[in-house]
Amino acid sequence: MIDPGPLEEQSNAAEQVFDTPSGEQDTSDAADAGAAETDVASETEAPPGADVVAATAATFLEGLLKAMGFDCAVATEVDGDTAVVNVTGEGMGAVIGRRGQTLEALQELARTAVQRRLRARVRLNVDVESYRARRRESLAEYARSMAGRARERGTEIELEPMSAYERKIIHDAVGEIEGVTTFSEGEEPARKVIVRGTG
Repeated sequence: MIDPGPLEEQSNAAEQVFDTPSGEQDTSDAADAGAAETDVASETEAPPGADVVAATAATFLEGLLKAMGFDCAVATEVDGDTAVVNVTGEGMGAVIGRRGQTLEALQELARTAVQRRLRARVRLNVDVESYRARRRESLAEYARSMAGRARERGTEIELEPMSAYERKIIHDAVGEIEGVTTFSEGEEPARKVIVRGTG
């Protein structure tokens, strides 16, 4: 697994792809709470479109991953006002990391770089080998199972610590089921979801 720390060092080389004379061209839901904002200028009247954000992020990620020695392909799409970038290639498990921790670091790094480049806050979702999509479905299924158990027993079930992104998936999935509620407790990185049966 890649240590997320060196990602920032490698990003310096990757950001050189932005330093061209062609002109100016860097979750959010609960998962975006940690997005960097200090170096972002005030939003303009015409913020960059999601397609521009996606293209800028793709350029950054291609440069970063190439600098790290990965041979990969980067595809982009737009989901509403969110730019989505999906990376595929050999050895991508190292880029995902344990329970997606390296992927989370990669996404935050990409978001910060894109926001600095575009001088605007952006909505960006970076995925690797569709890991997030698979993880989302797996968590939703797990949440439904735990919700059924909590409702049947009329008790609380404490889930394992999860990231803000994963906790939101749990909350959303259980929110569609009657007779159960959820809430989070604890401090990061050990914050977890409690599923409570209400009858």
